[in-house]
Amino acid sequence: MGRDPSSGTKANPQRQGLIAGLLAAVFFGLSAPLISVVSREGSPLMIAALLYGGAAIALLLVRGVLGHRQEETPVQRRDLPPLLGLTVLGGMVGAICLVQGLTLLSAGSASLLLNLEAVFTLLIAVLIGREHLSRKGLFAAVLILAGAVLLTEGSLNGASLLGTLLIGGACLAWGIDNNLSQRLSLRDPLQIALLKAIGASVPMLLLALAAGQSLPAWPVLLGLLVIGALGYGLSIWLDLLALRHLGAARESVVFSTAPFVGVLFSVVVLREAFTSGMAMASTLMLLGVAVLLKEDHAHWHRHDAFRHAHRHRHDPTGGDPHHSHDHSGDGQLSRDPQQAYWHAHEHQHAPIEHEHAHVSDVHHRHGHRQGG
Repeated sequence: MGRDPSSGTKANPQRQGLIAGLLAAVFFGLSAPLISVVSREGSPLMIAALLYGGAAIALLLVRGVLGHRQEETPVQRRDLPPLLGLTVLGGMVGAICLVQGLTLLSAGSASLLLNLEAVFTLLIAVLIGREHLSRKGLFAAVLILAGAVLLTEGSLNGASLLGTLLIGGACLAWGIDNNLSQRLSLRDPLQIALLKAIGASVPMLLLALAAGQSLPAWPVLLGLLVIGALGYGLSIWLDLLALRHLGAARESVVFSTAPFVGVLFSVVVLREAFTSGMAMASTLMLLGVAVLLKEDHAHWHRHDAFRHAHRHRHDPTGGDPHHSHDHSGDGQLSRDPQQAYWHAHEHQHAPIEHEHAHVSDVHHRHGHRQGG
C-alpha cells in the first residue's frame, strides 16, 4: 500500500481536480488545430484510429511507469455497459465527426466550437444526471451557445454549416461520454482510459484497412500518434481525475478552457486570421466561462447511508468527514495510526448532516429545492 507523498498536509480534492482538468484542457485544446493541419492526409476513420492508437501507447507507458503505486478499484462487470457507451460515442463517433469537421472549418473556428462540449455536458448532467447547477450556470451555458452560433457567420448552407454540425455532433457525443465517465470515475481512471483507447482504436483501424484505406506517410503517422498520445491519451486520463473530484458539470467549466488554447495556437502559430465573428464569439464564451467559474455552492445537506468501493484518503485528523470509517486489520494503520494515506476498498458511509462547499461528485447527489 503506497504512502501518500502529501501525507503531511490535508489533501484538497477539488484543487487536484482543477489542476488535472486544466492540464487535460491544454492537451486537448492543442490537438484540434494540430489535427486540422493533417486532416486531409487520410480518411477521418483512419486518422481517428491513429489518434486513439497513440493514446493507447501513451497510457500503456504511463501504466508501466506508475505500476501499482496508486491503489485503485478496478473496472467491474457492471461497469461494462457505460464503458462500451463512452468508447463508441466518445472514442469513435466524436473523433470521426471532429476530424471531418476540421476539413470544413478553420482551426480557430473549430476550436471555439468545441465549447459546445461544455454546454452539452452541463445540460445532460443537470437534466438527466441530477447534478445541481444554479441559474448562473444556465446563463453561462446560453452565452457559450450564443458564441457558437456566431461562428456560422450567418451561413445557412455550405461548408460552414456542415462543419458546425459535425463539430456540434462531436461535442454532443463527448457530452454524453463525460457524463458516463463521471459515473465510472471512482474506478481506476488509468484503466478506464486505456480500455477506451484500445476499444476505439482497434475496431476503427480494422474497419479502415478493410475498406481499403492506407496508412498515411510516416511523418504524418508519427505526428498523429504523438497528437493522440497527448490530446487523447493523457488528456482522457487527467479528465477522468477531474470528473472524479469535480463532477461532470464543474468539469465542463474547467474543460471549456480547451477551445481558447486551440484558438490561441491557431492565431499565433498557424497564422490564421482572427475575424470579427471569432472576436465576438470569444467574448461571449469567455464571459460564459467567467460566470461559471464564479458559481459557488454551499448549504446544509444530508448524506444517506450507502456502500461502495473506490480510492479514498484515510485521514485520522478529520480532514475528510465522508471517509471516517474504521479500518480494523489495516496493516498500515496499525503501524502509524495518525498518518494519512490513500487506499481503495469497499466501505460503508454512515448518515451525516453538515454544511460545506461542494460539487456534484458521487458523494453529493442530493436534491435541491431551490436554484441559485
